[in-house]
Amino acid sequence: MKFRNLFIVTLLAVAAITTTASAQSYKTAFGARIGYDSGITLKHFFAPANALEGILSASPHYFQLTGLYEYQQPLPGAPGLDWYVGLGAHIGNVYHKDHHGGSFLLGADLLAGLEYAFPTAPFAISLDWKPSFNFTNDYNDYWFAGLALSLRYTFR
Repeated sequence: MKFRNLFIVTLLAVAAITTTASAQSYKTAFGARIGYDSGITLKHFFAPANALEGILSASPHYFQLTGLYEYQQPLPGAPGLDWYVGLGAHIGNVYHKDHHGGSFLLGADLLAGLEYAFPTAPFAISLDWKPSFNFTNDYNDYWFAGLALSLRYTFR
């Protein structure tokens, strides 16, 4: 577990220190996220390699709003394909099957993934891993349930 934490922190530090910036093929994208934290997603680049993403997730068992900062760079030798890492926070509520009440969620999120922006169509598709850590209760499912696929319409 300590090795994983050290690996993630090192990866984020290398990404933050890197000064190479490249222009993204879009400015803003809106779409659906399917998998862990399914819902709607909005991603906006405020600098060439820096984006903010919001994810609104809901189901009969939980509601969650996540905000993420992402650092994104092209994958060498693969036009249109980028890698990204990020971190952020979430707030929400989970409704337990065994209880009539719910539990307040407040926690931190990490993110690592790949994104492909189609050159001739206004779409981007991404696959990422987003473990989350809750601070307010013991509802933590970080390592095994973080994969999701996002399909977004891009505004250039």
